[in-house]
Amino acid sequence: MTEQLTQIPITIDAEYADDAAAAGTYRLYWYGKGLKKTREEARAFAASRGEGHQLADLPSDVWRTSAATYLDGPAWIYSWKGDNYGNGNVVLHPNGSIGTLEDGAQPLPFLISYVG
Repeated sequence: MTEQLTQIPITIDAEYADDAAAAGTYRLYWYGKGLKKTREEARAFAASRGEGHQLADLPSDVWRTSAATYLDGPAWIYSWKGDNYGNGNVVLHPNGSIGTLEDGAQPLPFLISYVG
């Protein structure tokens, strides 16, 4: 399988325009549902992409909603609005909900954020 990094654009409507503007140089990426890693592997892989990259911290509802549209199951993220749930195994679900899984060793797709 060839790794193909895909940028996830935000879906902006007038109600959330301020959220989008506040995002500044924030970008969100993923490699698709075919590339799966454990939470720790995903964290290390994201960091290895270069300075400013990490397992995703979703900063707002706009980004959460936009990213969820790409998913057909849970995906690893680092945190939601800076909350990592006590360093838990945080996931984003296709319906846009944020939750945690008991087992971080489960291979799942993952999201990468870039702040530069």
